[in-house]
Amino acid sequence: MQKIDKPLKYDANQIIGVHELKQGHQCVILDKLLHAKHNIELEYLNFLEIHRNALLVRGAYWNEEELKMNFLAHVFYVAQLREDTKIDVFYERTLSWEFDGKIEKVICDCLVAKPFGIYAPSLPYFFLQEFKKQKQNEDAEGQMLLAMLMAQKINNNSKPVYGCYLQGKNWVFTTLHDKNYCVSRQFDATQTADLHQIVYILKELKQVILTELID
Repeated sequence: MQKIDKPLKYDANQIIGVHELKQGHQCVILDKLLHAKHNIELEYLNFLEIHRNALLVRGAYWNEEELKMNFLAHVFYVAQLREDTKIDVFYERTLSWEFDGKIEKVICDCLVAKPFGIYAPSLPYFFLQEFKKQKQNEDAEGQMLLAMLMAQKINNNSKPVYGCYLQGKNWVFTTLHDKNYCVSRQFDATQTADLHQIVYILKELKQVILTELID
């Protein structure tokens, strides 16, 4: 493995190179998510349309927290990701590890994990990072990928880790299984078909967690 003189600092290309990941090969795990089909109840369809339109009109002017509060939380609500004692959604949680003799930390904008106690993450399954307008030198993909690598080490179970990074209205889904790192096309959340597919993907993720990732 290549030696480095400084922390990876969320540079996706550097993280891929240092950890010798193979990008875009054998993406069966990701493809299963991307082509999932589920139902969205009528009441949720109307609710989703209200927030899709808000993203279309005002999304370009939202900062990271406004995107989270005004849109992301509502999409998670429609997808119904939470499952008592098994799956919960956490925001602004820190992961860390020692790599190459240095301590590295990453703040996870959002993560889906098995809850511990009343409300704390234990086994992490899915990470979502948002592009930060005020930090142009850091990229959301690199921050997400570093968190996924940390989760892979924490979980220590040879099972895939899932991720997504947002750049404004655009969502990109990813999977990391062993050294295989796969990346989807961009899904434009201001477009109805893409937004519905984002919800389908999150619903499918919940089923994968319940049936394949939880021991």
